[in-house]
Formats: sequence, C-alpha cells, structure tokens
Amino acid sequence: MIPLAKPWFGPEEEAAVAEVLRSGWVAQGPTCARFEDEFAATVGVPHAISVSSCTTGLHLAVIACGVKPGDEVILPSYTFPATANAVLYEGAVPVVVDIEPGTLNVDPAAVEAAITPRTRAIIGVHLFGFPCDIVRLEEIAARHGVSLVEDAACAIGTRVGDRMAGAFGDVAVFSLHARKVVTCGEGGVLTTRDAKLAELVGSLRTHGADRDAGRRHAEGPAPTHAEYVRLGYNYRLSDVQAAIARVQLERLEAFVAEREKIAAHYDAAFADLEGLRLPPRRAGWRHSYQSYVVVLEAGSPVSPATFMDELARLGVSTRVGTYAVHRQPYFRERFGDRSLPFTEEAADRSVALPLFCGLTESDQGRVVEAVRTVWSGVKST
Repeated sequence: MIPLAKPWFGPEEEAAVAEVLRSGWVAQGPTCARFEDEFAATVGVPHAISVSSCTTGLHLAVIACGVKPGDEVILPSYTFPATANAVLYEGAVPVVVDIEPGTLNVDPAAVEAAITPRTRAIIGVHLFGFPCDIVRLEEIAARHGVSLVEDAACAIGTRVGDRMAGAFGDVAVFSLHARKVVTCGEGGVLTTRDAKLAELVGSLRTHGADRDAGRRHAEGPAPTHAEYVRLGYNYRLSDVQAAIARVQLERLEAFVAEREKIAAHYDAAFADLEGLRLPPRRAGWRHSYQSYVVVLEAGSPVSPATFMDELARLGVSTRVGTYAVHRQPYFRERFGDRSLPFTEEAADRSVALPLFCGLTESDQGRVVEAVRTVWSGVKST
C-alpha cells in the first residue's frame, strides 16, 4: 500500500538527537533556542517561539491577542477542529464562515461580513500549504481594529510574493506534526514581529514564568529562580525534538521543491480528467504542498466514497481533505446547524492523494494509473 504521507528522516537527524542526548540537556536548552533563531530567520521575522504542538500554539496565540470569554473569533469552517478549539479554550465564540471554492481557503468577503462589535480576532488558515488571501485579511483586520492570526500549520515554505507565510498579521502558528513538510513528530512554532507578544507567549508556554531557563542560566553559575507572574502552561518543545527540527529546517527548500515536482507530475497526468478539480495555483504565490488535495466535482464519473474505496483496492492510500467544523457533532450540538455550501462541498468531495518526499517515480506512476483507472470506470479486482 502506498502511504498517504511519510516523514523523511536520515542519519543527520539521528546524529543530531544523539548529540543532544549526550549533552544531557534535553529540555529548555540551547538546541531549542538555536532552532527558534533559525526558524525566525527562515520566515523573515524577529521572533519565533517553539511549543509542543500547533494546537497549543494556537491557544497561546488566542490568549496573546487578548481574546476573552464571550469575544468572537472569525475563522473558516473548512479546517482541522484545532483551529476552533483554540478559541473555545478561552471561552470565546468561534464564528465559522465559508471558503472560496477555487482555493478551499477562507473567503475574505465572508470574513468581513461576519465582523461585529464583539469580534476580537480573525484566524486565516493556509490550508494544505496554499496561502489564503492573507493580504486582504490584513487589510480587513486593520480596518476593523481586530487581531489577525495565521494558522500556518500546513504552510512551512509557503510564500505570498516575496513574503513567507508566518510574516503577516499579529502572530502565526506552524505545525511540526509527522504529516508536515518539516517535522519532529509533534511540535509547533509561533512567529511574530511583536517583541512584547513574543515575550508573553514565551512566559505562557513555561507556566507563566518571568523568564525561561536559558535566560536564567545565562546569568551565571548561580542563576536565580524564576517568578511566576501569570497563569501559564507547560507547552514547551523538547531539545530532542528541536534537534530533529533543525536538521529538517535545513532541508526546507529541497523538501518543497520535491513536493512541487511531484505535484506538477500529478497535475499534468490528471489535467484531462473532467470533473477532477486540481489544487490551486496563483502567479507569484508558492504552494508548499503539505497535501495534494483534489475535489471530485458534482457530476464526476465516480463518487468520492467509491473513488477512495477503489484506490485502496489498488494499493493507494487516501484521506478526506479536512473537515467542515460546523458539522462535527460537538460543534453542531453547541452552536446549531448552519449552511456553508462551499465548505460542505469541499468536506464531502475532497480527497488527499499520496505526496511526500521520497515518493518514488514508480509509486507516483502507480498513483496516476490507479486514479485514471478508477476515473475511467474500470473496477479493480
């Protein structure tokens, strides 16, 4: 079975982990600090703060933007539920809006229409590695005096013009999960241009301490104790994870280039399949292809369920693109039914195909052959 995704690890990652283990400093140490500096430089911002996951990072971003109980935060419904959960953790209200069908990303016009006096923030999601219209969202946020968070979970290496995802808005949050372009298994990173916000997030991830271990140990052989000045959390990334992530980050350009090459192969192979909507492209924007997600349009020769079942029989793993949050049981019970037609179409008719670094040309060919076979109506045996 060709897997949907697979991380690429080599001897360099093993050596980096071994070095940290031998050092004895496996948490709150210099490897995390170096990774943060390198990540900030990659994104083009002055501050990066590593955390235990993108979900915990989103939680801290919501807090740092001043979201309080009863406030509203606007976000797309077509996203992983963690985006909405981060809002709920603070007792705020996630206001979900529809997407643009061509990009599967949040519709800026729908965002602006949803703004009320209770709106505190907007979360723009760069889904599957393709950027949302973050420039328009910046303009909307500035016009209405609300904060803007980039959910860049899928967007390491994504660009809008000459700016990297993560360099917009008030704060951005990336994922280092195993399915992401750069991974250390689990982890996350926040990026920001705001020094005070970075300091607050650094405190929040470390139980509310007034300074982290690195700063305390830099004071000399007898470092003073931290003081705990606010409610905080243990949302830290370990140095073992950071060691892996540092090596991965060095390969970012190569990783994205390989993903672009595989995506271009698929695009060319599927271009004549009427009713199969391919991932979006836009001049001057870079899709990092965290996932290769197609949409089976209404009237296509095969249903999404049959498409996925038949591909599985042919040895090709697939998965739905992502979820319509407003239709998930918890959210439906809490907030009731609503109609978001483009989100619902995407949730019902999107399929992720295998794409990862190390996917061989032979296996790419098997994926192409399987998709074309199923599309033509030939059943596997």
